[in-house]
Amino acid sequence: MENMGKLKNILVTGGAGFIGSNLVNELMQKSHNVIVVDNLSSGRKESISPKAKFYEIDVRDRKISEIFKKENPEIVFHLAAQPLVEEAYKNPFDAIETNIMGTVNILEMCRQQKNIELIVVVSSDKAYGKAEKLPYKETYPLMGDHPYNASKASADLIAQTYFSTYGLPIVITRFSNVFGPGDFNLSRIIPGILEAVIKNKKFLIRSDGKMIREYTYIKDIVDGCIRLADNRKVFGEAFNFGSKNIFSVIDLVKKAEIILGKKIDYKILNIAKNEIPEQYLDWTKAKERLGWEPKTSFENGIKETFDWCENNL
Repeated sequence: MENMGKLKNILVTGGAGFIGSNLVNELMQKSHNVIVVDNLSSGRKESISPKAKFYEIDVRDRKISEIFKKENPEIVFHLAAQPLVEEAYKNPFDAIETNIMGTVNILEMCRQQKNIELIVVVSSDKAYGKAEKLPYKETYPLMGDHPYNASKASADLIAQTYFSTYGLPIVITRFSNVFGPGDFNLSRIIPGILEAVIKNKKFLIRSDGKMIREYTYIKDIVDGCIRLADNRKVFGEAFNFGSKNIFSVIDLVKKAEIILGKKIDYKILNIAKNEIPEQYLDWTKAKERLGWEPKTSFENGIKETFDWCENNL
C-alpha cells in the first residue's frame, strides 16, 4: 500500500464508536500513530487500543484546534456523528447540529492546518433519501428528508464544498447499514436481533417489517476506508460501500434464525416515521477504482457478531 505503508499521524473523530473503533484498531495494527477524539455519547473508550491517544471532546468544540496543533495529523477520518435514525427523530436539533456543525468545525481545523494529506468524511446511504431508481449511484442527488438523512446529506454537501472552494483533499464515503463486533447500539436491527436471541426476549420491530436494507460487515467497511486513504487520485469524489446482503427486516430475522439455529420471537410495532422503504447501493465504482469488494459472507459475519455479543452484551 503505497501511501498508508508509511507511518502516519492519523486523527479519527468518533474513534470510540462502532465503526471508528474498528478502524482505529486496524490502523494501530499497522503501527500508525492514531489520535482519537470522541465525546463518548455513544462510543466506549475501552473499545479502542490503549496505545491510541485519546481526547474526550465534542466535535462541535472549537478547542479541538488545540488538538490539531499539538498532534499535527496528516490524515483525518471524520466519523463523529449522532448515528441513530430514531434518536435524530426524537431530538433533531442535536443530530442536525452535531452532524452538520461538527463537520464544519473539523473541516475548518483541517483548513487551518498546512500538512493535511487526506480527509475522509464518512457520509451515509441515508443522504440519498428516497430515490426512485435502485441501486443508488454516487451521481444521484442527495435528498434526505428525515432529520438524520438531511443532516448526513448536508454534511456530505459541505464536504464537497470544502473540496471545491478551498481545495481540501477530501473524499467521501457512503456506507450501507454496517454490522459486526463492536456495536453496542441495541436499537440497531442486527444487535437487537442478537440480543433477543442471547437474552431469550422478544425482538421489537419499529417498522412494518417490510423495509429493505443492505447490510455490510464491519471488516469490509474498514478495508474500504483504508483503501481510500491509500489513494491520492480520488479527491472530491464519493464512494459507495455496500454488499450483496439485501433483505427486508422479516427476511433478516428468518436468515438469522437459520444461521444461528434458534427461533426468534418478534413483534411488529409499525411506529417508524418517514423512513426510506427500500435502499441499497451500487458499489461498482469502489470495485473498479479501488479494487474493493466485500469479502465476508453474511453467514460468517452474523456468527462472528453473535460470538462477540455473547461475550460483551
